[in-house]
Amino acid sequence: MKKIICILCLVLLFGCAEAPLYKTTKTTTMMGTNIEVTVLNLDYDKAETAIQTAFDEIKRIEDMMSNTINGSLVYEINSNGLVENVPDEFFQMIKESLKYGDLSEGSFDITVQPILDLYTHTFSELGRPPTDEEVKEALELVNYNYIAIKQRDISFLKDGMSITLGGIAKGYAIDKAIEALEREGVEHALVNAGGDMRALGDKNGKPWSIALQNPRDKNDYITLIELNGSAVATSGDYERYYDDEMHYHHIVDPRTGLSATSLISVTIIADTAEEADALATSVFVMGASSGMELIESLDDVEGLIITKEKEIIKSSGFGY
Repeated sequence: MKKIICILCLVLLFGCAEAPLYKTTKTTTMMGTNIEVTVLNLDYDKAETAIQTAFDEIKRIEDMMSNTINGSLVYEINSNGLVENVPDEFFQMIKESLKYGDLSEGSFDITVQPILDLYTHTFSELGRPPTDEEVKEALELVNYNYIAIKQRDISFLKDGMSITLGGIAKGYAIDKAIEALEREGVEHALVNAGGDMRALGDKNGKPWSIALQNPRDKNDYITLIELNGSAVATSGDYERYYDDEMHYHHIVDPRTGLSATSLISVTIIADTAEEADALATSVFVMGASSGMELIESLDDVEGLIITKEKEIIKSSGFGY
């Protein structure tokens, strides 16, 4: 009798154990970076289908918000100064971008594209940095308050203006990819777009553990960040330079027209990748003091700042 009871107990114990989740990872290139989607699921075919759905969603966002793809809404407004009857999704993205402009006191400004175009022109075609006069002239076209919104029409108040959603669209695409995975029934996943990430669920009962790379040493890391349904994004001066001496990089202060130089990197943890992406850019431009003040003022947002002097500054709730 005791033997039968023991066998029954073992059956109950192991019969209730969850089957292992298999890891499926796929990588592609979109939005100017490598996109990696990892799914933990019992069904490999289902995981592959879900990943492709996530890739399709990211591609849809890129086709809408890229400033280099002919036919995108950003390309259209940059070419014509006007887009009419835009979809609600794009309309909301512009409104969100303007919100971050206000929140950062102008440090985040999607109308900074004329400055970026100037840098590309002078370095690539003329082999030199822009002059002060050239920067001053381009700055006349940079001000997010010059974007006019009327019903579903978006236009510029000055001829020659142009926008870039490069500081927010990648985060938004990550969020939409997560939503696509959820619609496919996925409960555990990680979407990584060039180091900006958002987790869905956990990783075999534990949070997804992300190594924050040392921006000055690719073989070293600063800390490990645990994500459980949250997102992380990093902006740094090491990402893309215009010159070999690395004095001019792509994170430009839209108020001065010059590359922001007081920080090495900013890492933001937030509920969504869109918020983390936009805030990482904003804080990088704002600098350590004002940037950390902004982080501390926001609910459910934490940050880590590395200054030019390699000082590491963490927000009060950054517990890593």
